[in-house]
Amino acid sequence: MLARPQHPPQGFIQAAIANNATAKVENIRGAQKTIISFATPGGRFEGTLNDRHLVERIERWFGHAVMGDTTIEAIFSDYRDFGGITFPARILQRQGGYPLLDVMVTGVRANPAVTIDVPPAIRSAKPEPAVGTPERLADGVWMMPAYARSVAVEFRDHIVVIEAPETEAHSIAVIDAVKKVVPNKPIRYIVNTHSHFDHVGGLRTYAAEGATIITHRDNIPYFQQLWAGPRTLNPDRLATSGRTPVFEGVLGSRLMTDGARTLIIYHYAGNMHNPGMLMVYLPKEKILVEADSFSPPAAPLTAPPNALPNLAHWYESVQRLRLDVDQVIPIHGGATTFDAAREMLERFLPNQTN
Repeated sequence: MLARPQHPPQGFIQAAIANNATAKVENIRGAQKTIISFATPGGRFEGTLNDRHLVERIERWFGHAVMGDTTIEAIFSDYRDFGGITFPARILQRQGGYPLLDVMVTGVRANPAVTIDVPPAIRSAKPEPAVGTPERLADGVWMMPAYARSVAVEFRDHIVVIEAPETEAHSIAVIDAVKKVVPNKPIRYIVNTHSHFDHVGGLRTYAAEGATIITHRDNIPYFQQLWAGPRTLNPDRLATSGRTPVFEGVLGSRLMTDGARTLIIYHYAGNMHNPGMLMVYLPKEKILVEADSFSPPAAPLTAPPNALPNLAHWYESVQRLRLDVDQVIPIHGGATTFDAAREMLERFLPNQTN
């Protein structure tokens, strides 16, 4: 296979030359090593070269939206001659100590000719903002269009936002949009559907605003431990605010109401995507906001989706709770209906809705 690691040895050397790297020789466990160090806007790098001046290890320190100061490490071993190209036959990558990639390289080619046909729709596409113009779903309920969307719900004296995905920049854009459509009310709560990184990258941004983070009860110690480390490489708003995040755990359900508006948060246990999955229901508006259980694609499906069991579990949970749903707002995928979920199940799992 042709390996394309995130930080290949040749790329590291080129970056070191371009960024005025420093070098020092050290004796590490009885072997002479050369340590190459440099910094870029993307983080701080350090590489270890062996006595043949081959790159054995690369470490990059950077500020991660969820984990704070962290490292990504690449280890190169078993260098071989691939038709005149010296390249490692094994590449191992870890982030924050956890393995990301472990490949055995069986072939290497230098600058092969590659023809890439770019689809016309991609070639003519124009950049769009990460967060689009808010769309009104009902009186006082707004959807923030994006690849991973958020939903704002207006109460008498405050706002509840559902989901803080991606990054701080994404959440700042959502917060600014929310404040334009619902001015002069604080965002008092941010609801987190589950603990996957693409759904929590902006939680700290809301905590910096003073919002309470509502999540499944079992996620609270996880977030507290995850956020306990330093954030010096790319400090976010929470790190510079001095605030301590405030959490509220959900087990079963959580009712929020001001007499005029009602919002109910449900934990639907047993979902294989994540054990702490929460969904949010607005009974008066018949709107249900969910994540990753039902993410309808833009084009009609010709084969069953890989996550069909999660869809079936979510569908059964909504039925069991007897929720009267018109609109389904997925965090990923287009706004849809509960009937669309039923139709998909009847097509691919015909016995599931009986």
